[in-house]
Amino acid sequence: MDATLTPRRSVMDIPSAKEAAKKAVETVIELIPEARYVALEGIELSDDETCWEVVVGYVREGDAPVTALSALGGGRTYRTYKTLVLRRDTLEFVKMEPYRDSEHA
Repeated sequence: MDATLTPRRSVMDIPSAKEAAKKAVETVIELIPEARYVALEGIELSDDETCWEVVVGYVREGDAPVTALSALGGGRTYRTYKTLVLRRDTLEFVKMEPYRDSEHA
């Protein structure tokens, strides 16, 4: 593939990505105390490479299935996903918004 057709993005360094992911998960736990089973779902740099865009998933306390059997029935998705934006250089929290899959938007 011709490199001129596709803009080249920087490669993320793992230690910085891990710190951003940890900060994002901690932020969700702090801002949404009823969040359970909080986990990293995805991470990438913004197009201008100044911010981390971190997708975090969780289950609200009241939405968690009570038993394994109830989790199997109903077909309801219990996880909620948020995109958190953190400054790349300081990990300062910029915003949190509902996750939107850009491929299907």
